[in-house]
Amino acid sequence: MLAADDSPLALTILTRLLKGEGYRVVTASDGIEAAQLAYQEAPDLIVLDIEMPRMSGYQVCRLLKRDPAVAHIPVIILSSIDVRGTEFWSLRTGADAFAVKGANSSDLLKTIQTLLANAPKQPKKQVEPVSPPGPEEILSSVCALMNEELYAATIGRIELKTIVQNLRDGVLTLNLAGEAITANEALCKMLGKDESELLGRVFADGLDSVPGDGMLSAFTAAITEGGAVEEETAIEHSSGLKTPVAISAVPLKDYLGATIGCVCLFHDITRRKEIEQLMVQMQALDKVKNDLTHMIVHDLRTPLTSLLAGLQTLEPSEQDREILDISLSGGQMLLGMINDLLDISKMEEGLMTLDKSPLSLKKLIEDAFQQVGWLAAEKELDIQADIVPSDIELHADAEKLLRVLVNILGNAVKFTPAKGNIKARARIDTATAEVVVGIADSGEGIPKEAFERIFAKFEQVETRLAGKTKSTGLGLAFCKLVIEAHGGRIWVESEPGQGSTFFFTIPH
Repeated sequence: MLAADDSPLALTILTRLLKGEGYRVVTASDGIEAAQLAYQEAPDLIVLDIEMPRMSGYQVCRLLKRDPAVAHIPVIILSSIDVRGTEFWSLRTGADAFAVKGANSSDLLKTIQTLLANAPKQPKKQVEPVSPPGPEEILSSVCALMNEELYAATIGRIELKTIVQNLRDGVLTLNLAGEAITANEALCKMLGKDESELLGRVFADGLDSVPGDGMLSAFTAAITEGGAVEEETAIEHSSGLKTPVAISAVPLKDYLGATIGCVCLFHDITRRKEIEQLMVQMQALDKVKNDLTHMIVHDLRTPLTSLLAGLQTLEPSEQDREILDISLSGGQMLLGMINDLLDISKMEEGLMTLDKSPLSLKKLIEDAFQQVGWLAAEKELDIQADIVPSDIELHADAEKLLRVLVNILGNAVKFTPAKGNIKARARIDTATAEVVVGIADSGEGIPKEAFERIFAKFEQVETRLAGKTKSTGLGLAFCKLVIEAHGGRIWVESEPGQGSTFFFTIPH
């Protein structure tokens, strides 16, 4: 063992303790002597006092730990006082352990035993004795080491300052008294001031146009709560121009984790505020548009219903029957558009409720087939249903779910060429506890980029627009809202030229 201490009494006590445990001990009374003995004796463990003549224990430890020839030797640093930071700096120098003089000696012995047990084993080599470095060489090595570390620390500070000064966001550091320690160039530009005008000033005193209550509340909260705090406020330029900013404040801590101040980041949110204001205006305009549309559509439904009722009471001649059927068909289509618009509006506002009841899925699909049957017959389409099991029951709104099926089947009929086929399938997915319904057609298909868009209001697929069949783009939007109101999902799978399959699920 190597024990180094400038106090003869402390060195004697330590030596007796170590010898009492069977260790062979060599001693040194100053730092340079300790460094020389470390090279000369190659001890299994070194115990260093901090305050010693010529070289401190910190310097000896740092010097030894930088030299691969002796870096493997465990080092314990002893201190006569347990002051704040002593242990931190002892371990930062590379020491393997720290102990306080006069403390329980058994703890020190346990630490020694642990370090010796865990120390890397060095192979024994037969070498010629090497003279230890002289005092001048040791001091020269320490100076070179200090210069190297000073250079690295200086470069680190310059790099950090360069980064902070070139940030687009303002950065301000405050001490616990609320006084400015540093302010970067971006913050100075926001305020229209030089850094010299800000440093050392107390912001709590309302320093000119420096951030007010918003910043101070963030500063206080960060200090008292010990975590990150965000606030929004406005800072005023020396010209009087105000800039909205988002302030993020975090506690500034020292090397031991104690709070010594606060760091505040100022992010210019002018653009965000402008966008938010535009969004509010757009939402207000959208509400006006929706209210107007709702009013117009609602007022159209009553006279249209009366018109259709009047047409249905007519008894036309055979010559006029075709004209009347066309009129009724067009009127019904228009009434369906109006109902879709009103229902979509109610669902988007959360005003429409579902009238759920037990129902047979097979019966529902048969009713939907009946409503589109005459259209399918005109095109000689083959329509089939495959429901497994055939007695699937749902708890849903029958009227709205029927309209969903009619909408999807109606689209399939419209976009399937003559003598094509349409098939409705339904099954129970036990893994998700859902009923999955799929309606497949042999039409022209839908491009992949339109899969999500077709479920939005007034959207249609370009390939379908190229044909003669037109639609309002409301049907699938209505279907999506109804299915999601039931807690289900709706989607499409398709390849251009290979038909489409629309799927939706309803909880079972």
